[in-house]
Amino acid sequence: MNIVKQCCCWLLVALLQLATPIHAYAEDVSSAQQTQLNEGELAQILAPIALYPDSLLTHILIAATYPLEVVEAQRWQQKNQQLSTENQVKTAETMQWDPSVTALVAFPTVLQKLSDDLKWTQALGDAFLQNEAQVLDSIQALRAQADNANSLDDLQNMQVTKVNNQIVIESVKKEVVYVPYYDPRVVYGTWHWTHYPPVYWAVYPGYVTPGHGHFYWHTGVHISFNYFFSAFHWHNHHVVVIHHKKSHHYRHHARITTSHGAKRWSHKPQHRRGVAYSNNSLRHKYNSPSRARSQVIRSPNNKQVAKKREVQFAKKLQQPTRHKAHLANGKSVKSHQPAKSRQAVKSHQPAKSRQLVAKNHQPAVNKQKHTRSQQTYQQPRNSHKQARSNSRANQAKRSKN
Repeated sequence: MNIVKQCCCWLLVALLQLATPIHAYAEDVSSAQQTQLNEGELAQILAPIALYPDSLLTHILIAATYPLEVVEAQRWQQKNQQLSTENQVKTAETMQWDPSVTALVAFPTVLQKLSDDLKWTQALGDAFLQNEAQVLDSIQALRAQADNANSLDDLQNMQVTKVNNQIVIESVKKEVVYVPYYDPRVVYGTWHWTHYPPVYWAVYPGYVTPGHGHFYWHTGVHISFNYFFSAFHWHNHHVVVIHHKKSHHYRHHARITTSHGAKRWSHKPQHRRGVAYSNNSLRHKYNSPSRARSQVIRSPNNKQVAKKREVQFAKKLQQPTRHKAHLANGKSVKSHQPAKSRQAVKSHQPAKSRQLVAKNHQPAVNKQKHTRSQQTYQQPRNSHKQARSNSRANQAKRSKN
């Protein structure tokens, strides 16, 4: 009977241990399902960039997962506009940003959009982290929609090909990358998701249209820096990367995905710099603090920090400062102690003894003791003289007798 009870206890303990991770996993799945975007929401976010060249689009998706580094890179690029594009990227490589963020330094228009519209950037990055395959499928769906609207015909600076029913977009000149601008409200024809209108951006400064089609163009960027190290593996629905060093020469996307050392891209939370993820499943996956805690850490101007600084400043004002005069009872007192205690500390002796102290460095009590000691010293000396005189008188009387 005891053996049966022990077995039941051990079985109950094992079930309790198994129940906890299952419950946690169920919470993560439910959180992911609640925060995962539907087709319309995802198409709304991807609409202004889905028709970018594949090589540039991979960098945008990866960089969007590191929004703080994007902001830093954009500000850094603004301060170093006097450098050439090649020198900007080479110098930016010393900033320890993610390689995709560094590559976007050569595309200031793109970098500025990512930095200015941070809400959109974070939504794009979190969607990519949440479901990479869904993002790639949405890109292909938008490209197919634009193709059906005949918007991809006769593009001036981009080449559109179909590989296994997947639309691949590359630059016509292999080592010159052009960033197109188009109106997503027009280029896709009839928009399928009326409740989720596409994100619209104004025309980029300096862009012109060739007179036909829906695309605007600006000067292309000549690639002479590390750039061709990421590509879409459309068949497997994920992004593949290789080592970013020595990637300034053009590589076909198929060569990147099948080259030695190629691996699926993985997110690096250290480049996130403490920015919160959008849901619990991502936070648990990358061991990140909650959104509220992350906002306190990242925002230097939040109310809690401001209140704390005000309290510290008030305490500092209440504490007396050395070498400064404090007012007490209308008088200036240069001391760390209050005015009353200052008056009490002027002297431990009464007023009369202080007058004596001004005349003599010794206290009055010691002077009285000194006079008494002189008297006692003189008394035995006088008694000795009287004794000598008495003895002489006695001797004279004896001689007469």
